[in-house]
Amino acid sequence: MSHLRRRAAAGRLAALLIVPLFLLGAACGDDDDSVGDAARDAADSVADAAQDVSARSVAEAFRAALVADPADGQDRRAVAVLEETAADLPGEPEVLGIGDADGDGLDDDGRVELRVDDQSSCLLIGAGGDLNIENC
Repeated sequence: MSHLRRRAAAGRLAALLIVPLFLLGAACGDDDDSVGDAARDAADSVADAAQDVSARSVAEAFRAALVADPADGQDRRAVAVLEETAADLPGEPEVLGIGDADGDGLDDDGRVELRVDDQSSCLLIGAGGDLNIENC
């Protein structure tokens, strides 16, 4: 799913969750600002969660690509494999943390950060090729 489609889906989800809160606020009258504040807070929380899901989805796509493509026996931590996989990710996530300071061809720490807007998820690649995702 493209980055724009994910954002559109997240926007529709947010709208579906926010509209009932605003209707509730309107039904209670204008003198109760706390309901309106609660609705705005809920809208902000839904938007943040939608962005978090997007970053997590990109990390899941990265992991799935590494699992699906054995890279001709190359180590999953190989910088060339990571860079090629990152280039094929959906949307335009910011990919950070791929580095090979010691020149052995492998990522130094096995940690790749994927950012979508202001949210991020990290893909951790163990020395044995284990793949885990966590919040950064």
